[in-house]
Amino acid sequence: MDLRVLLAAPLLGALIVGLAPSRWSRGIGGGFAAATLVAGALAVFRGAGDALWGWVPALGMNVALGLDGLAAPGVLVICLVGQVAAVVKGGTRGGVAGGLVLQAALLGAALARDVGLMLACHAVLAPLVAGLVSAGTSTDRLRAGQAAGLYLALGTGALAVALGLLAVAHHDATDGTWDLSLAALANVLLPRGLEAAVGGLVLLAGALTLGLWPLHGWLVAAGAAAPTGAGLLIAGPVRWVGAYLLMRLWLPLAPTGAAAGAFGVGVLAVVGAVLGGLCARVEGDERRAVLLASAVPTGLLVLGLVGQHSEGAVGASLLAVVVALAGAAGLVGPRWARVGLLPAPGLAGCVGAALVLIGTARFSGPTLGGRGLMLALAGGLALIVGVGALSLRTGRKGQGAEDRSTERRLAAVVLAPLVVIGAWPGPWLVPLGVTGRALIDAAMLRRCAAAELGVTAPRLVPDEPVEGCAQPLRALEQRMQEEAG
Repeated sequence: MDLRVLLAAPLLGALIVGLAPSRWSRGIGGGFAAATLVAGALAVFRGAGDALWGWVPALGMNVALGLDGLAAPGVLVICLVGQVAAVVKGGTRGGVAGGLVLQAALLGAALARDVGLMLACHAVLAPLVAGLVSAGTSTDRLRAGQAAGLYLALGTGALAVALGLLAVAHHDATDGTWDLSLAALANVLLPRGLEAAVGGLVLLAGALTLGLWPLHGWLVAAGAAAPTGAGLLIAGPVRWVGAYLLMRLWLPLAPTGAAAGAFGVGVLAVVGAVLGGLCARVEGDERRAVLLASAVPTGLLVLGLVGQHSEGAVGASLLAVVVALAGAAGLVGPRWARVGLLPAPGLAGCVGAALVLIGTARFSGPTLGGRGLMLALAGGLALIVGVGALSLRTGRKGQGAEDRSTERRLAAVVLAPLVVIGAWPGPWLVPLGVTGRALIDAAMLRRCAAAELGVTAPRLVPDEPVEGCAQPLRALEQRMQEEAG
């Protein structure tokens, strides 16, 4: 499967929707979204080769696409929710076409193996989301669209500065070579101050896109005010891309900076989870309540990453899928669809939450020291509070039985993967486990090498193993104990 098909299919669909009569919009959009879903499934389950062609060779920028275990869940999420968003009732020609373009941009961000392409895909999120939310003449939609555009643009700006710093660091470390590929940037060690700046900027970009408390206001307003199709994309794939930024860039490229602020970010995550669950219980608007309730798995997702352990990375990957699929299903479906937001027995969130909390309590020593247990207990409290999401009011005034039946079917389609994973998690955890361990091993090795070498200027990772980093976890634990003593 050529990965370029995944980007070309929704873009071609958007073009044809824009040219065809408006009454055909949902049919054409649904057809191209279905083709994208089939292509995505084939790429994930049958394999896909990398794609590479030159873009701006003088600056080392290429259109490089690749698919690995970290991006695969997101590709399926984007394709599945995009399919539902294209056919949901009430979609206009502009909404269907804009949704397909947004789907292509999100797929590009997930598949990009060059930070120039990744940044270009993120740069179009703000205008696309703002335009989709603002469709119509409603004042609430206009305000929500403006807020969404502003915050997503702020995230893109932060990401641009961070990636610019990384590119310059690689240039300096290689005596004048520009290379914006993720593999090349991952081979550069940064001084502590520069890494902290890069990590903070990427964290800001990811948290804004993900909707981490207290940066979640735009998400709640936009998801509640947007047309249903746009709301599905915002509550689902857009948020997954925010989590992906943290997993793809923040953790592996700035692990020392991430570790320095791990406790503070962990506190922020669990406080947001508790407050989100409490606010959801008293929120009268259904859509806002669903989006507030999603703060519980969102907080646990980030908690799983800050401890820098493989269990947390695997749990965070699962919870990113839970947030995306259950959040989207909760916007379109009845009460039972919203159980996906909770780590309830039988659903994927149960496995993800358990991995995060157990890993944080037991295996986060090299990063959180003895404070991991406290954060794990706070995360458990967030789960208890989040049970109130089950009592959200359901139904909309004036809906007929046919409308409710359609919503149930659409919600069931979106939630089906979570039910399958929750009922039979083994086959899905194996590839996630491999990806999670590789992610954490690379981060730990990078942290250990930077500490042992005393990096004061950007430099490449040595070809030979760094002395003292044969077992990076043990080396970091010993160093942490020495600093504490």
